[in-house]
Amino acid sequence: MPEYPVINYKPKLSGETDQPLHLQLVDLEKLNAEGYMRVVKHGGERGYHIKLVLNDKEAISLFVWNEKAFRGENTLARSYGVIPIEEIEVDEEEGDKLIAEGSYALRGGFLELRFDKSYDESVVKPGVVRFRLKLKGVKEYISPKHGHSTRPEYFLLAVKRGSRRG
Repeated sequence: MPEYPVINYKPKLSGETDQPLHLQLVDLEKLNAEGYMRVVKHGGERGYHIKLVLNDKEAISLFVWNEKAFRGENTLARSYGVIPIEEIEVDEEEGDKLIAEGSYALRGGFLELRFDKSYDESVVKPGVVRFRLKLKGVKEYISPKHGHSTRPEYFLLAVKRGSRRG
């Protein structure tokens, strides 16, 4: 199993969880990865999951509450850490919807999302958006679905084309 950089954080809450702490606290500012990406809207949720495939067994799930990230605007994202690759799949019976597909590059705290195919252009238009990631902090809560959750939240700070910063 590959090792990932981890945020140095000691949880204040405790309880059952469905994901080891070191996989919840992957430090996206230090992670270098690239590959296939898809955007999924899960049934019953108001936001979107950006699923970044790491390898043939794992992916990272970044949750955004609105469409700002897809327009290249500053926004907030919550990392659900390293998830099994099967969780990038869309379950239409559960009300899931595939919004877009493409590729990503995560290097040195910068995230580039390339949307090659959009299945809902009112949400995502084909194109490229770039962000600098900045850790806002770690959110702890008890989730009915996942149990004790320790989730990093990041500011996605837009990097405009032609910018000298990045």
